Formats: sequence, C-alpha cells, structure tokens
Amino acid sequence: MSLASLNFFEIFSLPASFRVDVSSLEAQYRKLQAKYHPDRFLGAADSERVQALQLASLINDAYETLKSPLKRAAYLLNLNGVDPEEHNQGHLEGSFLIRQMEMREDLENLASEENLVGLDKLKVDTEREKDSVLDQFEYSFNAGELSNSKSLYNQLQFLFKLLEEINRVEEKLLDY
Repeated sequence: MSLASLNFFEIFSLPASFRVDVSSLEAQYRKLQAKYHPDRFLGAADSERVQALQLASLINDAYETLKSPLKRAAYLLNLNGVDPEEHNQGHLEGSFLIRQMEMREDLENLASEENLVGLDKLKVDTEREKDSVLDQFEYSFNAGELSNSKSLYNQLQFLFKLLEEINRVEEKLLDY
C-alpha cells in the first residue's frame, strides 16, 4: 500500500484521534524522512525522484498537521465530512464573539500603553482559555458531536490568532 493512499494518521501508524503521542509522531517522522528523503534517490530514475519528492512533501505536510492542535482539529473534522473552513457565524455564540472583541480591544490598549505586565496577563488568560477549548474539542469530538466540535474549532481559530497577535506585540515592545 502506498503512503499517498493513507490518511495522515495512518502514515504515522497512529490512531485517528485528537490526542496524539507526540514522541511516537516524531519518531515515525524521523524514520519516514530517513526512508523517503529525496537525497536517497539522487541516482534513481526521474520518476522515482519525483515520487520521493512528493512523498517527502506529503510526510512533511502530515507531520506539520498532526503536530499542531489547531491543524489536527481541522484535519479530524475534514476526515469526518465537516468542512472546518466553512465559516458559519451561527456556530459561534454571541458571548464568545463579544469576549473576542473585548480581548482584542484590551490588546490594542495594552500595546498603546506599552504595558508588558498587562500583556503577559492577557497572554496567560488566553492560553488558559485556549487549553480549555482544546479539552472541550477533544471531548466533543470523541462523543461524535461534530457540530459542536466545529464551533469549538472556530473558537480555537480566534484564540490561536489572538495569541499570535499578542506574541507579535510583545516582541515589538521588547525590541524597543
């Protein structure tokens, strides 16, 4: 059976679940990279070199997807017939959207005030919320509640993006 015909979990011989054994993932990744690295096929026919390059790319994509909780959640939804990128505002509670607007406003204020202490507190609070939503996603997904899982995934998108923005502001303030 070809690697290209397998889903990302199968490529790494892992169960298709939200919880991933990262050490097993990394060990399998290194093993597959060693086996399919394009440099091993330098003297091979053009078709074999192209295939090795495609497999190495597939292995890298699979690894990056399974390593990231956000990408892994999206991939699991996709595997179960749910388009994670189809944005449906009905999937997000109004209270969550209001909270996100407040958090972004807090970030803007903290950035303009150059308040690193407040920024750190916002980061810790956002990390805590993200971890809670990740746990909720895992529970919901394992229970087969795909609609709720989709809503939680959308919340995760907001939280991960906010954390990226917090990190950018923090780096900018620390550079001054």
